Amino acid sequence: MTAQRPLPLVPVTDATLMSSAAALVEDGQGGRVFIRGELVFAWDAGDEAGRRLAAVQLVRIKAATGVAVAAGFGVDPEMLRRWGQRADAVGIVALAPNRRGPKGPSKLTKELSVRIVGLRGQRRSLRAIAAEVGVSTDTVRRALADHQDSRSACGHTTDSDQDRAPAGASVGDEVDDVPGIEDTDRAGDAAVDRDRLPVLADPVPRYTERELARWGLLDHARPTFTPSARVPLAGLFLALPGLEATGLLDCARDAFGRLPNGFYGLDSVLVEAALRTLAGQPRVEGATRVDPIALGRVLGLDRAPEVKTNPRACQVFCVSSAFGFS
Repeated sequence: MTAQRPLPLVPVTDATLMSSAAALVEDGQGGRVFIRGELVFAWDAGDEAGRRLAAVQLVRIKAATGVAVAAGFGVDPEMLRRWGQRADAVGIVALAPNRRGPKGPSKLTKELSVRIVGLRGQRRSLRAIAAEVGVSTDTVRRALADHQDSRSACGHTTDSDQDRAPAGASVGDEVDDVPGIEDTDRAGDAAVDRDRLPVLADPVPRYTERELARWGLLDHARPTFTPSARVPLAGLFLALPGLEATGLLDCARDAFGRLPNGFYGLDSVLVEAALRTLAGQPRVEGATRVDPIALGRVLGLDRAPEVKTNPRACQVFCVSSAFGFS
């Protein structure tokens, strides 16, 4: 019995090889993916959803690694992973790109801009102004910026500036000696800073450190925090001063020394265990019930150590149990 052997070549000479079996061809008409010389995926020019689906499916059928597919399609591996998650959660429709640009007429009219400037003159925060007038904080910020530009171009002050000046002083006079002005400015600046923070920023990528740890070239990853307006499990930060006061980390270093080179150090493992216990999951396997990314934000990492990916955590807890620590 004979069988046809896999075709060793790609029908197109300028194809992008993603593995020994998969190749990508893109031109003005669209794109095509060949596996062992046979066409398996195709999409027209401008069909971004079809292109993303082909990339996700290549990883699913293990025709090439995620890194190779991402490089072939010219995207970041993390973006490719998110495409796969969206397709799993919602379906193919989630792979369609969102429409960019304005989606309707601008809500920022002249009357609305005047109202926004007036509310800002009352020391209202951007978020409070946006909630009252029914627009986003970006729209409020744009209205204030336009007002500032027009005021600078005209070379004179507005009524709101005169209202903010203390009694008996002109707009151009120094007001540092007036009590309460500096504190009010600081409060206003703090409100602006809070409005400018992203609601939940992505953790700092740690690809390089994880790659170094994989080869044993990193003793442990240092914590790096990303400012955000809202952070899940943020209440766990209140436990850090008490944890420091107990001297747990210093005693642990004396008792266990240090872990082998890797991404998670002894401090990260112990702090994760303490915070996870406060979150209601004291057992080691409880790490599977806590969002690793949310807990990782509190630790200053991209994700918290998990039982299945960090067996060193299990070793630390086993040694602790053997010595009778709790």
